[in-house]
Amino acid sequence: MRSNAMIKYHQILFLSTTNTCRGYMAEVLMRKELLKRGIKDVEVSSRGTIVLFSEPINPKAVLVMKNNDLPVEEDYLTKPLTEEDVKKSDLILTMTEEQKENLLQEYDYSGDIYTVKELGREKGEVLDPYGKDLIDYEYCCRELDRLIEKIADAIFEEE
Repeated sequence: MRSNAMIKYHQILFLSTTNTCRGYMAEVLMRKELLKRGIKDVEVSSRGTIVLFSEPINPKAVLVMKNNDLPVEEDYLTKPLTEEDVKKSDLILTMTEEQKENLLQEYDYSGDIYTVKELGREKGEVLDPYGKDLIDYEYCCRELDRLIEKIADAIFEEE
């Protein structure tokens, strides 16, 4: 197991639009990656920028996650981003550049903030599969899985 001295981030927050797909998938994938690496002292969560009411994860996202052997909290309900979430996070990862810019404008945040693709050393954004076919949700999950592994390599590399 790794020592705390090697871990720069202890509270990672994924930010998406509604927290019904991308953010939750990224949260679960990062937890899986941390477990694989034996890292225990890092909390991972996800929130949405536009959550008018709490709702369950999108059924297509649930199906894709289960088909990829990812755990799904059956009673999970989406959560809106709050100032408290922002304050306690030392790394925030957004799905889009717009979400990143909006967060920086709305909150006094001094921690690290990147888009998922930016920290994964790629250009572009993680596209929202909402309202699209199941294959689009599958693509989103696979893309996030690949990016989360690259992010974990970058932020938890051996020192």
